[in-house]
Amino acid sequence: MKKKLLIGLSVVALVALLAVGTWAWFTATAEPVTNTFKAGTVEIVLHDEFAEGGITNWNPGDCTDKVVYVENTGSKKAYVRVKLTAGWYDEVGEELLNLSTNNVTYDIGEDWWLGEDGWYYYKGVLEAENTTSKLIETVCLGGAVTGNEYQGKTFKLEVKAEAVQASNDAYKDVWSLTKLPWDEEF
Repeated sequence: MKKKLLIGLSVVALVALLAVGTWAWFTATAEPVTNTFKAGTVEIVLHDEFAEGGITNWNPGDCTDKVVYVENTGSKKAYVRVKLTAGWYDEVGEELLNLSTNNVTYDIGEDWWLGEDGWYYYKGVLEAENTTSKLIETVCLGGAVTGNEYQGKTFKLEVKAEAVQASNDAYKDVWSLTKLPWDEEF
């Protein structure tokens, strides 16, 4: 009986050794690697240099300094566009839709293209940490085309700027364009 017990224990021990032996493979584990992807930034600053408090006593024939340009403060190259919205207003701030803004002119810089959508597009790509050329340098109130109906009225010009990354044709989705407005020129 001792012999049977000894043989039984030996068999159990042998099976246990075989089982442990089959699990004893060479193995290795690599250290984890973390990949980081930091997105670039599209950020702009609209520079609008104009007389503090505005201009008073503006006369037909007068031209006033007003400098407008855009600075790319982001890390990505960008396309830039600027919208100018003009209107004449009465003394209480009501817009006078019957007064034309065609008597006010701006000297638009040659690096800008007026799209059919009313936006001025900067021709080309604005590199990071750079500025566009000037969109406007002066605003003029036309002499012979500005009659008495403009006396005492206030002209307001709102300037709005937008930018979109220059890569991957993002302008198509963001600005709903099929091509850049000035592409036909080049």
